[in-house]
Amino acid sequence: MDKKTQALTETYAKSLADVAVEKNAAAAVYDDVKAILSVLDDKKVQNFLASTAVSLSEKACLVRLFQESGSDYMKNFLEIILQNERQSLLKPIMEEVLKELNLKTQTFDIEVTTAVALSDSQKERLGALAEKKFALTKRDFIEQIDEEIIGGFILKANNKVIDTSIRSQLQELKMNLK
Repeated sequence: MDKKTQALTETYAKSLADVAVEKNAAAAVYDDVKAILSVLDDKKVQNFLASTAVSLSEKACLVRLFQESGSDYMKNFLEIILQNERQSLLKPIMEEVLKELNLKTQTFDIEVTTAVALSDSQKERLGALAEKKFALTKRDFIEQIDEEIIGGFILKANNKVIDTSIRSQLQELKMNLK
């Protein structure tokens, strides 16, 4: 994506995120964006919207399907996308909207990797730890199992990491012994 297109994408995304936060509709818009992105993840849909062989009216029909199930803010936003003929940029705009909403609301997914499955109380404690240490609000708690970390955990949210895994401690020890 060139710089001009990136700037355009960011402008659209920022405007929707600003309105959503201002009108206390961030959660609804976030859900709408996730639903749209789940459809746009299909390469055939992306190719359809990006194709010059497909007419604007056919692309508009697809976007109007998204409008049917969206919030009022999403309906209005998609109408602006249609009026300005930006259907081909819908996926990157929606991805950027998620980033903007996360930043503006300081609400992020928390991802934890452990060697064994966590109990509910451990999940709650790690979620609270991440919220406190990273100064954010938890959206979803994503648990991954990786036996190679041996023990401890790796906690990630908002591009920040707490790594207390045995594997990383052993690697650090190895580096210190060299």
